[in-house]
Amino acid sequence: MLFPAWLDALLIAPFRLPDSPYAGIWLGASFLAFLCLLVGELTSAMLFFVQHRRFSRMQDDMVRYHNLSVDALHAGNKEAYLAANTLAHETFGNGFFAQAASGLASLWPLPFALAWMAQRFEGITLYVLPGGYGLGYVFVLLSAYIVERVAFGRIKHRLPLFARIESLKKAARDKRGPMRPF
Repeated sequence: MLFPAWLDALLIAPFRLPDSPYAGIWLGASFLAFLCLLVGELTSAMLFFVQHRRFSRMQDDMVRYHNLSVDALHAGNKEAYLAANTLAHETFGNGFFAQAASGLASLWPLPFALAWMAQRFEGITLYVLPGGYGLGYVFVLLSAYIVERVAFGRIKHRLPLFARIESLKKAARDKRGPMRPF
């Protein structure tokens, strides 16, 4: 067994609460999805606080290079425009992938939850679709996770930790100023 006995006992408990196995799988998977969501969001928030100055600097540089390229275009300096625009594109790409990696950090608990569920529920078909396709624990966990993620997204900005993150992002945007249109 890959997981310690105490963790296995903690994770299986919600699955055993209801008398119905279908209710049990949905309740347990919903609890497990919530744990994944909570741990993942806290990880993502921690990464933001560690890296937010770097992310802000990347955004500042991208806006500055873009605005320089717009100024060069209006001045008719094609070489300066191309140089500044290239720097803006490179900085945008670096910032985009850094932000994407930070956002994806919130998903890291899911593979562990799926691995644990595979030990317990592999080979059990819960629902059969037309054509003979069976749906099992992966369907249940991912369905619960998606519903919880959408619901969390609606209330996230009201929670103090995530409201602080949004205020830091807004302050950086306000300080940076807008990108000038072409």
